Amino acid sequence: LISGAIGLVILPWNLYNSPEIINYFLGGLGALLGPLFGIIMADYWIIRKARINVMDLYRADARGTYYFTRGVNYRAVGALAISSVIALVLAFVPAMHVVGPFAWFLGSAAGALAYLALAKRQHDLADIDGEPIAVTPTH
Repeated sequence: LISGAIGLVILPWNLYNSPEIINYFLGGLGALLGPLFGIIMADYWIIRKARINVMDLYRADARGTYYFTRGVNYRAVGALAISSVIALVLAFVPAMHVVGPFAWFLGSAAGALAYLALAKRQHDLADIDGEPIAVTPTH
C-alpha cells in the first residue's frame, strides 16, 4: 500500500515527459539505494560475520534475533537517514557535480560507515540453516 501510494504521488508516467526529470529521479533513486546496500552489507559481512539464523528470519517473535525494538532496527534506520542525506547532497548539489555520478558508491560507503558506528555489537552469531522449515520438493 505504501509503495502504491508513493507511486501515485510521484506520477511515474509523467516522468517520461522530460529526460531531465528521468535523470533526477534515477539519480535520487540510486542515491537512496546505495546507503541501503551499504548498511545491509556491513551488517551481514562485518557485524554478523556472514552467519544467519534462517529460522529467526521467519519469526515475528520478540525473542528472535532480528526482532530488535518492536520489529524495527532503529540504529539501521538512523544510519540510513544520515547516509541518505549525504548521498542526496552528493547527487544533487551543483557544487558536487564532479562526484555526483558516484553517489551510489559513496552513499554505500557512507551507509556502511554510519551503520558500523551506530550498530549494536552484541549479537547471537548462531549460524542456523533453514532445513527444518524447507519444503520437500514434489517433482
